[in-house]
Amino acid sequence: MVQQKEKQVIQELAKRLAELAHEPVMEERRRLWYAHNDLKTDQPVIDCSPEGAWREIITPDMLVSEDPLAREIEWTLRARIYRAEVIQDDVPAELRWDCQKLISDTGWRIEGQLAHNAFSNEEIMIPTISSVPGVWKPGFRFDETAAEFDPLIKDLDNAEQIDQLIAPQVIYDEQGSKEKLAVHQELLGDILDVHWVGNLYPKFSWMEVYTKIRGYENALYDLYDYPEEMHRLLSVLEKGYLNLYQQQLDMGLLDMNNGCQYNGTGGYGYTNDLTAPAPGEKLTFKHLWACAESQEFISVSPEMTREFAIDYEKRLLSRFGLSAYGCCDNLEDKLSDVLTIPNIRRISVSPWANVASMRDQIGMKAIFSCKPNPSYVTNGWDEDQMRAYTMKLLQDGKGTPYEIILKDTHTIQHDPSRFRKWTDLCRACIAKVYG
Repeated sequence: MVQQKEKQVIQELAKRLAELAHEPVMEERRRLWYAHNDLKTDQPVIDCSPEGAWREIITPDMLVSEDPLAREIEWTLRARIYRAEVIQDDVPAELRWDCQKLISDTGWRIEGQLAHNAFSNEEIMIPTISSVPGVWKPGFRFDETAAEFDPLIKDLDNAEQIDQLIAPQVIYDEQGSKEKLAVHQELLGDILDVHWVGNLYPKFSWMEVYTKIRGYENALYDLYDYPEEMHRLLSVLEKGYLNLYQQQLDMGLLDMNNGCQYNGTGGYGYTNDLTAPAPGEKLTFKHLWACAESQEFISVSPEMTREFAIDYEKRLLSRFGLSAYGCCDNLEDKLSDVLTIPNIRRISVSPWANVASMRDQIGMKAIFSCKPNPSYVTNGWDEDQMRAYTMKLLQDGKGTPYEIILKDTHTIQHDPSRFRKWTDLCRACIAKVYG
């Protein structure tokens, strides 16, 4: 039960967020994101995402609320305000507030064994914030230890296990979702633009799922020892993945993600190239962004990556309106295949990639999603080193729809000021490189 003092705090925070959303600079930032995602400008966009380090910025002792739902709302409001007031990157403060339906799945499983969820990432995607672990939950602990793991299919010599694999089914808590919406509307409905939404982030973590079923070391051996069985298992995953999203679509659990929703592995979905269905028409995959990545294949050759990953991902992604591809893996030698994805719009440029080489290949064909090495920020702050590094990133990537995204920041060593320093430094470097 939300207490009166919790309601008062939340509504005051919501009013401040609404004030920020109406500031002229936020409209300028929205226009920049739309032009950027629509491939109509090479003016860089800055996205500073604290991600795991949010737990060192909005700490549990800052929260007034004790009710679990109120606590999540309060934390999210404080984070959105902090981003707009303190970090001041190019992600705009928005009036839009998403109340997400309670959706899960039964996971990939074999009868009698523990399931591995299809959507295995435990982080939560928050519009204008990106991905965040549940840091507002009482007793939250950032687990940095290795986890015990037991693959579902231990032996591909016994290929019958592939036929025993049970594809995931959607679980939707409709009553709980309605109760959650009622609370959001009561607390925020008169101040912010509350939307009741389903899944805003269709993603194919292609090799992550395979390695959860087979184990990472096994997956690499399978490429050589069991290529036919691997293809057979991947075909099961392709069908099951597609069916899972079709279930969500048929149940009304997918929603438009062409605005302030987190996109790919960095960036946001603002685009005019995807529009909502006309009145009377149904939502389809073609109205939506989707993304895929196979970073577990970082050490696998381009030829094998194409055969066992990109060819499958391409078929899945091509059903959607626009797609994003890649994560931390260096795609420099695999770009020729990534660029064959017909609706490719955002490509991740790893900290370990040759930026100039990727610029020459991507050009203005897709968003150049440049990910600086986060350790230069999280492990300390050397202003001169950071400036020289950032200047080279910008110079080597100039001539593309460039975005510079600080992410994978799982700690900031309790010095959040580095995020603002990084944003200011990027703005200064952009001014020198772009004029």
